Amino acid sequence: MSEQQDHVPGAVVRISEIVGSSPNSFSDAVRNAVQAAAQTVRGIRGVEVIGSNADVDENGNLSLYKVHCKIAFVVER
Repeated sequence: MSEQQDHVPGAVVRISEIVGSSPNSFSDAVRNAVQAAAQTVRGIRGVEVIGSNADVDENGNLSLYKVHCKIAFVVER
């Protein structure tokens, strides 16, 4: 995440790493990760996907998409 993305004048921004998954797509995995984090974290300002991988089933099909993400959120004072 760039400093410009995270910049909130006068605020402190925290970065946390999370992992999301989906049986459908990498996009859905990111969406699921952010939505799950938003249930307990307020003020999410951005997300950066650090890495991605997928499980493969016995037929050679992708079966579970996984993403390793950083989320940035404003620390409340």
